[in-house]
Amino acid sequence: MKRAIPLLALLAFPAFGQSPDARPLRLREYLAEVERTNLDLAASRCNLPIAEAQVVLARLFPDPQFTGGLDAYDLTDQGLPTSFVWGLSQTIELGGKRGARIAEARAGVTLAEAQLADFFETLRVSATNAFIDALAARQILDRKRRTLESVERLVAATEQRLRAGDVSPTAVWQVKVEAERFRADFVSAEGDVRAADAALELYLGAPEAGQPPHVVPAGDLKVPARAMQEDALVERAVASRSDVLVALGAERAAQAHVGVARANRWIDPSLAASITHNPSDAGAGIPAQKALGLTLSFPLPISRLTHGELDAARASAQQAGTQAASVRRRVAVEVRQALARYEATRNAVDVYAGGVLTNADRALEATHYSYDRGATRLLELLDAQRTVDDVYLGYASALAEHARASVTLERAAAMWDLEF
Repeated sequence: MKRAIPLLALLAFPAFGQSPDARPLRLREYLAEVERTNLDLAASRCNLPIAEAQVVLARLFPDPQFTGGLDAYDLTDQGLPTSFVWGLSQTIELGGKRGARIAEARAGVTLAEAQLADFFETLRVSATNAFIDALAARQILDRKRRTLESVERLVAATEQRLRAGDVSPTAVWQVKVEAERFRADFVSAEGDVRAADAALELYLGAPEAGQPPHVVPAGDLKVPARAMQEDALVERAVASRSDVLVALGAERAAQAHVGVARANRWIDPSLAASITHNPSDAGAGIPAQKALGLTLSFPLPISRLTHGELDAARASAQQAGTQAASVRRRVAVEVRQALARYEATRNAVDVYAGGVLTNADRALEATHYSYDRGATRLLELLDAQRTVDDVYLGYASALAEHARASVTLERAAAMWDLEF
């Protein structure tokens, strides 16, 4: 009875992750939900309307200034009339300041769009790797289930041989110890599956009403092999990868700020119009008077003797240009590295699929056959079982590494057409 409970749990494993409180999703479905519900991505999207609002602000002209007050108020008690003054002044921007501000704000919008795209692509890679981890954990659990079932059958067969007098009690103890070790591995793998499934939800928002609260991955890790040309991948990445576009956007924004700094060196005169009203004084024989004044003011450009703002802007633009060149160089290297890793992992998968798995199964089957006929010792059979288990776990690891290498390569080369 002690062994019946694990076996019942193992037989129920194919339904693991298909409970009513979990939704099976393929990779494209999962990524679509990440794009739609991820809260960090939603917060990043707010940067775009913020940048667009800066364009609206940049279009504004300086506000006019209204002035009103008293002039020549009599403080000497000599009966002088009080004058009332109303004025309106306007700063006139010269040097193309408004156009430079608008250009800088528009460059900021372009940069915000590139940053949002880069954030999403980084998020998509992280979510895809979590999806791969969940599939890999399931594949490992499935392999451990198969191994444990095989060892449980071996326990039953060894007990039967003990009753027939073909083996000693020591053999039964040995195979039971091995079964318990594999059962512990299986329980640990179950925990890994639950943890990997939980990690999928890090990239999702709250489920909609009526939807199961959890998700599980659907599919497998057998990504088809692809032939890729290194030069074409590098050219594509340098031209269109999101972090390259961010660097180019930052360079354009820095150059636009140089235009703002250059325009700010122009002085802005102020034009003011005023009306002065002097009320009449009948006792002094002074009639009411109204006067219109017009003045043009120029600030003294003493601060323009230094070029600090313009020099800083030019240095920032040069720095942004150098950083953009560095990013393009780094991207080219990353594509070559990603392609090399992809080809290495592809070769590793091909080695396993090319005969290693089949040969391991045949060796185990032959060892079982010999053991059943008394020609092989139990320890040799257990060693063969461990070898097959290690081979299949290595194959699962190779599939997962190939899937991750595919993700890295597609991210590096600015393309995305993966499906598991």
